[in-house]
Parts: sequence; C-alpha cells; structure tokens
Amino acid sequence: RSIAAGVYNKIPGDGRELCVTVESALSVRAEDGRYVNNCNISAFISNLPTVNGVTPIDTMLFSTQEASGSTSQATNVSEAIEMGA
Repeated sequence: RSIAAGVYNKIPGDGRELCVTVESALSVRAEDGRYVNNCNISAFISNLPTVNGVTPIDTMLFSTQEASGSTSQATNVSEAIEMGA
C-alpha cells in the first residue's frame, strides 16, 4: 500500500519517509468475472486448464466472458502496458 500511496505528497512524519514512488506509477488489481477480448496475456500465463478434447486456450489472443482472478490481473497489466504505463 505504501508504494501505491507514494505517488501522493507526504506529510512529514506520517511513516512514508523511506518510500519513494514515481509519479506515473499505477496500481493494478484482479477483477474476477470481468470480460476480456483478444488480450495477449502469454507473458504471464502460458497454459490454462482445459477439459479433455477441448482445443487448448491461446493466451496470445485470450478471450472470456468471465475471467478468473489470475487471468483478469494478467489482462489488466497487459492493458496498462498497452496504454503506456
């Protein structure tokens, strides 16, 4: 939390004197259940579990109606990087 809060001005003595964060930093969280369409999350997840006989999921073009915590966080990071973070 202190790293995320480090983008804001500090009050002397508030306990964050040793925590420094660049102004452009951002915080990314998982969003269980979010929609994802054609997002490359392969840098974070390469193999997703599938049912026997089902085509493996391509994490370079990942899509889902209801993302898990890990796939939604990977998507959020990928989207943040895509936007210039």
